[in-house]
Amino acid sequence: MKGVRMIYRAKLPLLRVSTSPIILRDEMGNDVGEMRRYYSTKKQRFLNFIFDNIINNVHVFDQEGNLYADIQEINTLKTLIREKWNVRLREESFVCETRTKIRTHPQFYYEKRNAKVWIKRDFADSVTRFFVDQNVVARVNIEGFLPPKSCHLTFEILDPRFDIYEVASLYYLLNLKY
Repeated sequence: MKGVRMIYRAKLPLLRVSTSPIILRDEMGNDVGEMRRYYSTKKQRFLNFIFDNIINNVHVFDQEGNLYADIQEINTLKTLIREKWNVRLREESFVCETRTKIRTHPQFYYEKRNAKVWIKRDFADSVTRFFVDQNVVARVNIEGFLPPKSCHLTFEILDPRFDIYEVASLYYLLNLKY
């Protein structure tokens, strides 16, 4: 599965509560899609404004503008401690959950097509890594630690089982949460 290396770029909005679109571009600068945070109801928007970042939902659209990924937070009493999201990627769906023990080392975990995927970022490391069986399958690099440089992202996908829409949306979710 080695040999595939796709590079994409995006620029996040400065404000985390923003619902403005984030354009996904390939290596040549061509638009390949967009993603954005959304609220299902006005109540969610209000709660998110009052309690910082309590609800995180993400939509990702492909190049033609069709909905490719829909990530919705599961809101129950149990998920107040360990957050979970329903993730739908076109024909497949799974649950992604936070496995973070220390806030400085955020971790997400999900299973799809018999692959156990971990998303990890270490403290003071500008790289977020996606792992399958302890092998890196994708990396997300930020250009700097302070805005505006910290808003510029480079996605590097190393495994053909993953695409830009999945990697970008789940990274954005991790970024919104931590």
